[in-house]
Amino acid sequence: MTEHAPGQVVAHIRSSRPSLLPAEQAVAAVFLEHTQQIVELSSQQVAELAGASRATVVRTCQSLGYSGYQQLRVLLARDAGYANTDQRPRVVGAAGMVADAFVQVGNAVTTMAALLDPAAVTGSVQAIAAAGRMLVVGNGLSAPLAADMAARLSAIGRPAESPLDVIGQQIAARLLSPSDLLLIISGSGANSSTLRVAQAAKDAGATLVVITAFARSPLAAMADFSLVVGMGDLSFREEVTVTSRIPQTILMEGLIAALTEELGEKAASAKALALEVISGNLDE
Repeated sequence: MTEHAPGQVVAHIRSSRPSLLPAEQAVAAVFLEHTQQIVELSSQQVAELAGASRATVVRTCQSLGYSGYQQLRVLLARDAGYANTDQRPRVVGAAGMVADAFVQVGNAVTTMAALLDPAAVTGSVQAIAAAGRMLVVGNGLSAPLAADMAARLSAIGRPAESPLDVIGQQIAARLLSPSDLLLIISGSGANSSTLRVAQAAKDAGATLVVITAFARSPLAAMADFSLVVGMGDLSFREEVTVTSRIPQTILMEGLIAALTEELGEKAASAKALALEVISGNLDE
């Protein structure tokens, strides 16, 4: 995958920023905060805004995977025109704020999957479909997503477990075999308890699939397949505490649809049985 596609560069910088050195993070912040004006800024001006040196600006660009400031400058200028620049005033009041939340998500949809690697998606779906035993793990705000994903997988004929206790998660992961798979959902990609689960699965030789918001996170580095999705224009704190679940939930919907197709008749039969159970629990 290349990070040069339209709409992808800003997402790449935002996702990679936490892994940069402090001075480089300051430069990256300038890139993100001044995307609309970056074409007019020299490397020296960027350095002054970041409180860094011109050499740090160049080094930041290279750390992000670009040849230098001039290449990144052109790509950021292009993405500034590609991005949705709707500047409508926010609606106040409870009802307005709720409605505005939907608008913000809608405006961010085009960039949510900017870092999602098609090959990783395909590999993940095939690995999940073929795996023997499967665990789905998430902690903190990701725990409900993991439980939901396990239930959704089981309902399409792909049985999955989602242990809640962090020690139980590690034990279950360590008891996996090379034919098994662990799916981890983690907005930050750096939760210490979840990292221990991931290492237990790697020690067992199992396949590791990670859903996260940050491409250069510890969990992403460990993964056999890393699925990176996130919201635009948000700080690291906001991403991991508030909104990373939105794109991850959409990704999960897509994975279930793809797995249903991959599993074929097995999924169709499981869904029919699930609907039979559901219908038997609906009152008139």
